[in-house]
Amino acid sequence: MKILPNIILNFHAIKDPKWFENMLKTIQRLYSPVSYGDLESYYLNKKEIKHACHITFDDGHVSFYDVVFPLLKRYNIPASIFVSPKVITERINFWFQEIDDYDFEILNKLVNERFRFVNNENSPVKAKLKSLQINEIWEIIHAYQAQTNTPPKSCVNMDIQQIKEIHQSGLVHIGAHTMTHPILENENDDSVKYEIGNSISELSELLDKPIYSFAYPNGKPGFDFGEREMNILQKNNIKLAFTTEERTLRLNDNLLSIPRSGFEGGSIPYVYLKLFLGSNWERLKTLLNKKDESSYRIKSV
Repeated sequence: MKILPNIILNFHAIKDPKWFENMLKTIQRLYSPVSYGDLESYYLNKKEIKHACHITFDDGHVSFYDVVFPLLKRYNIPASIFVSPKVITERINFWFQEIDDYDFEILNKLVNERFRFVNNENSPVKAKLKSLQINEIWEIIHAYQAQTNTPPKSCVNMDIQQIKEIHQSGLVHIGAHTMTHPILENENDDSVKYEIGNSISELSELLDKPIYSFAYPNGKPGFDFGEREMNILQKNNIKLAFTTEERTLRLNDNLLSIPRSGFEGGSIPYVYLKLFLGSNWERLKTLLNKKDESSYRIKSV
């Protein structure tokens, strides 16, 4: 029986195809899957949807093409994906993909040698990196590569032809996700205008269509982005922009700050618990003293 409130789910790279197929079956059991177009109708035209679920992906990892896309076609479930045109055309990785298998002790030492974190020296190295500007993150990565004789990785993301194929399928909506995946709040005005504006214009050119949707990197409202970013999106004709705020949908949501609930894995009982708790998920984490990443991320000085 479908009784749960409307929700948007967010995924990234899929490591276990069977797990994701079970997720799709769970979604079909609990919700009515809807398309990006249905979301636009809901928010812009106030068209009612009930027990609806829209599936989204960020980044454009090749597992979307290899694993997710065939399953979406098999179960006839629409989805959205938010990508960087720079990553697609230049065949490069985002910074967090580049450091995926690095020695974090060495990486942490390099970060601490270059930046000082107030009362936060023992926080996770990824949290420290997310406190930096994107050029500073890549300075650390290049220093690590030089020190450890580590070459740049081969690209783990989809290529131009794969992106065009999923676009032409009509089943997958494609939106922008910046150029290099910075924490926008950390960047200066010129950088933010480039990251947002160029990602929209270059993706539009790549797909030969207007781009009206966007997903914020990391995506926590008031922490990873704010009014400046929303104003720039508005000037770039973005209709809907998506966050990582963990809650269900409301008709009066800010169109440039729409919530999504993230899943990176977990057992089916865990999935059911998180879905049934909906907007109360973050409250449960607080009660269990689960630290949010924002408690670690303090700007370096």
